[in-house]
Amino acid sequence: MARHRRTRRITGAALAAATLIGGGVYLSTGSDPASAAIAESAASCKLRATDANLSEGFGSQSGLVPSTGTVNAKMIFVDFPDAQANDDTTSLYDQLAPGATDWFSTASYGRLNLHISADTSRFYRMPDSSDSYGYQRGLSYESHQQYIQDAVRAAGRSVDFSGTQILYIVPTRRASAISFSPTFMGSVTTADGTVIDKTVTLGQDLWAWGSGVMNHETGHAMGLPDLYSLGSGDAHGYVGGWDMMGLISGPDPDRFGWHKWKQQWIDDNQVGCVTGQGGKTVTLTPLETNGGKKIAVVRTGSTRAVVAEVRGKQGVDGGACKTGVLIYTVDTTVNSGDGPVRVQDARPDSGGCGGHELNDATFGYGGDAVTHYRDAESGATIDVTGHSGGNYTLTIRK
Repeated sequence: MARHRRTRRITGAALAAATLIGGGVYLSTGSDPASAAIAESAASCKLRATDANLSEGFGSQSGLVPSTGTVNAKMIFVDFPDAQANDDTTSLYDQLAPGATDWFSTASYGRLNLHISADTSRFYRMPDSSDSYGYQRGLSYESHQQYIQDAVRAAGRSVDFSGTQILYIVPTRRASAISFSPTFMGSVTTADGTVIDKTVTLGQDLWAWGSGVMNHETGHAMGLPDLYSLGSGDAHGYVGGWDMMGLISGPDPDRFGWHKWKQQWIDDNQVGCVTGQGGKTVTLTPLETNGGKKIAVVRTGSTRAVVAEVRGKQGVDGGACKTGVLIYTVDTTVNSGDGPVRVQDARPDSGGCGGHELNDATFGYGGDAVTHYRDAESGATIDVTGHSGGNYTLTIRK
């Protein structure tokens, strides 16, 4: 969960595990004269950000951690007067950092190198007790900021923070009061004058999720919202296990193609964009593989779109329990945690797979696959009209 002043409710990122958890575009002209005008540029489908909390639009916020190139991260370890460490900093680093680095390298097709250096020489002692920072009562912006400032002051000039773009603070396992792992979206200044724009404070949920919690929280630092529900009911009823920003331990934890586009992991020429009337046929390659057309975007309004992508069983989605064409809606006016992305279920009430109803939501081609989707709000339709190898061909009408 991202922590910043616009957050309307305080909920632990642990809720995300509540169930413990350049290819070409092929135009179909047909007899419709409007089809000749369908070759829109991908830029036409880049919905602009709104003032929603962590809006799903493009250009959502300044001061974010970059999502391409080399990102320099620093990890420090803290303990407390009432929870003095008896664990090993090197073991903690090995549990978290390599997995996060490898995940981002794979998910970004090698476009992001998350370089995490750590001071494993010691745990730095915090000035106050572990239960004094308010995690168990509902963490506020101010107490979260104080926790981070206390940590960097404890480290002082013993740690070289120069060049750090994101900071990870890891507590001893004995600090049970530091229960969850929020991201602080404000900045802190270290003793050497380094201003760090984003900080992830790891909590006890790291023992359940390992590096997965870092992958999720680093997504916030890069501007992505929570895709699980911050309200009542099914915590994962919006996207199931199809994105790391939802169900952290889901079977398909890759980023949605929309997120990969926002993060510049896929290029404009890998996006098939539909904004006007007519029909369009697009062949998509699996999201987990490098190259080819990755997403088809049907813009249905100034702040809303329907997106289709192909999800396979490879890469960081190696544990997938269902493959095929995943379709979801994006609404840039919806706040983080309120369902800005919603997966469209091809098999409602099937029972799903991999622990959630939505994990078998994919459309497909042949056999008993569901091939047709209609967006109730706009009337746009997507039909799966072919399948070859891992690629799927879609015909879109709007």
